[in-house]
Amino acid sequence: MYQGMIDLHLHLDGSLSIPFVQTYLKRCGQSIPADLHAALSVSPSCKSLTDYLERFSLPKRILQYADALELSAYDLVKRLALEGLIYAEIRFAPAFHCELGLTQSNVVESVIRGVHHAMKEFPSIKIGLLLCMIVGDEHNQETLQTALHYHGNGVAGLDLAGPEGAVPLEAYKALFGKAKEAGLPFTIHAGECGSVDNILKAVEFGAQRIGHGVAAVQDPTCMELLAERGTILECCFTSNLQTRAVSMPAAHPILSFYRHGLAVTVNTDNLTVSSTSLAKEHQALMRFFPLTDEDFLQMDYNAIRGAFLSNADKAQLVKHLKEH
Repeated sequence: MYQGMIDLHLHLDGSLSIPFVQTYLKRCGQSIPADLHAALSVSPSCKSLTDYLERFSLPKRILQYADALELSAYDLVKRLALEGLIYAEIRFAPAFHCELGLTQSNVVESVIRGVHHAMKEFPSIKIGLLLCMIVGDEHNQETLQTALHYHGNGVAGLDLAGPEGAVPLEAYKALFGKAKEAGLPFTIHAGECGSVDNILKAVEFGAQRIGHGVAAVQDPTCMELLAERGTILECCFTSNLQTRAVSMPAAHPILSFYRHGLAVTVNTDNLTVSSTSLAKEHQALMRFFPLTDEDFLQMDYNAIRGAFLSNADKAQLVKHLKEH
């Protein structure tokens, strides 16, 4: 079974491994929760995105230190490489990690160091970093400037995440306009738990990719627009079930998107919070939908097309897929 080699939608803070957290807390003399798995991963009874986001509390507390950021990035890339991935884009919100004195630049440089260390040790994988602006956060302008500063030097692009709908997406038009003008590619979380209007607005802004986008299935016009533009959809099956973005496995629109010619990709969102992996995502999708290895391979080709990489780097990934 083809289990995928590319993950475009993966959050660093939602993917800290239990051994890493355990080791880091012990080393720092911090208390370790009695049930660390429960502190980091949602249970089957998860009822909403709000419930889901509670599992980011401990990771956020840990990732206030430069060494924690560097070591966590190294640990994540190492695990991805050992799972057989050849490319992943890891995203994080630098503003979340500045509560104890780090600057956004400190945060980004720490993550870059960890990524570079891992890629040197595991040359089979290539990593791009996405910096997340956060809905309602007052530091988004600084995040944009930080992304522009490190673009091409570890940072591949920009994202907007957070409580969708808390602030109208229109409020971020100017920021994304600056990113587009500067040639900084971006994706936007849209239509996960919000309306289809956010997806349409994200496309209008110039987003090359949409994070989740499940609401698009509600509107044939939106589906047609996404197909016409070739906009990449970053589908995250397991987390969409856990956050109740979809009510049941069969209700997930990934098959409908794929059959309508949309550029679907398979992603994990949060390895630890969702207790998943790219292989598990493929296994789950094959269990619930009539998707074949050829379909999943096409989704990886879609991911390469949507990756925030140079054409030369994309050609290398295509070559690797064809060979393997």
